[in-house]
Amino acid sequence: MSDYVKPAVILFLVIIAAGIAGGFLAADRGRRVAGWCLLCALFPPFLLLLYVARPLLEVEGMFRRCLKCGELIKWRSTFCKFCKSEVTRYRK
Repeated sequence: MSDYVKPAVILFLVIIAAGIAGGFLAADRGRRVAGWCLLCALFPPFLLLLYVARPLLEVEGMFRRCLKCGELIKWRSTFCKFCKSEVTRYRK
């Protein structure tokens, strides 16, 4: 047995890690997990695109809509950065 890890194994682990990271980022931003997981596994630079992308939907604990202008803001924000209106701390 050899004492080193073959490059193919390392490449496979990088592909798996990129796919998992893409899936988590997609879930946090309200996007399709399976599609982004596959895309990030095949093309890891798409992780950067997904990282800077704005969310599409409200995600519990991450993003919510401003009641006045409708833009997505961070969950714990006390004011909307788009319309500068004050928002309630938590919405049920």
